[in-house]
Amino acid sequence: MKRSLLALIALALLSLPSSAADRFHVKDKGGFAPTGRFIEFPSRYGWKSYEVDYDFGIDTAKHRLTRRSTLRITIHRKDGTTWKHKCRAKNTREMWANISQHYNKSITVLTECRIDPKKFARSINVDYDLVGEPTLVFQVMINSDDAQTGAHKGMYFVASGEIEASAMAQYATKTGDPSQLGVLFSSKQWEGMPLMISYGQMAD
Repeated sequence: MKRSLLALIALALLSLPSSAADRFHVKDKGGFAPTGRFIEFPSRYGWKSYEVDYDFGIDTAKHRLTRRSTLRITIHRKDGTTWKHKCRAKNTREMWANISQHYNKSITVLTECRIDPKKFARSINVDYDLVGEPTLVFQVMINSDDAQTGAHKGMYFVASGEIEASAMAQYATKTGDPSQLGVLFSSKQWEGMPLMISYGQMAD
């Protein structure tokens, strides 16, 4: 009886889909595009370039990122030092995504990662109450099984605390709008391309 039960369980497991989620891995690197500020953020704080390593999955049933999704960013400074940060989707207050399904069956994944103000403030050597709420934005376009980085990527800062009286004020947005980036990433493949953004269902 026990062997029969184990055989039935094994058969049931084999009949399930190989994965409940589609997994993707993209890498991106480049410099920074102008945003129209009098002094651009990278120039003010000595940022030279960026690298992003994004390993993520999409839960097709719930239409959201899987908990093991991880986004890593490295900022290279002009003085030769680096700042690194890692976002994890298992903390939904830290990392989430808008996932859009298009008519041509392609998918846009617009991921946002909220960075702890104290950690970010140390990276640019200012007081933590002057940086607001730093948020990383990173877009991925998926066509069939092919995932590539999109054009919409960078950072925005939600105005809060004393940021309005600081040099950070010119980079901040009061509405937390990911289309109002204070820092705009620019990899070579997207140089000269217009900025585009698509919104879909917000992950929990």
